[in-house]
Amino acid sequence: MKNLKLKIIGFFFLFFGTSVFAKNNPEVGVVIGKPTGISGKYFLSGKTAIDGVVGFGSGFMAHFDYLWHNFESLKVNEGKLPYYYGGGFLITEKNFCVQGKIGIEYLFDTNPLGIFIEIAPAVGTDFIFQGGVGVRYRLK
Repeated sequence: MKNLKLKIIGFFFLFFGTSVFAKNNPEVGVVIGKPTGISGKYFLSGKTAIDGVVGFGSGFMAHFDYLWHNFESLKVNEGKLPYYYGGGFLITEKNFCVQGKIGIEYLFDTNPLGIFIEIAPAVGTDFIFQGGVGVRYRLK
């Protein structure tokens, strides 16, 4: 299991580290909740993205998701306020689970920050309810 953890962490940093040079700007930041850790998001198109978190809550946790964003429904005077939903998988020290995710993110116009809140219930050998609040920086 320790070897698997190292591979997951390595993949996470390799993917988001090399995507700095890609056309679509990745986001890197932190999330506080379950799990608390490092968060990253990479937009594949104007409305779809992949995201992941590597962290520690009650032990090691990593999750990766494919997300759809709706930028039109919630209008604000400044910035953008998309909500998002999707699914993916969660790996813990004891479980491999399938999860769903919903969240909302405020993207500032004046700086490259985004703040978000999300929940992600997961089902595998156990039911695991995750959620968190975080901030990410859009790399240019």
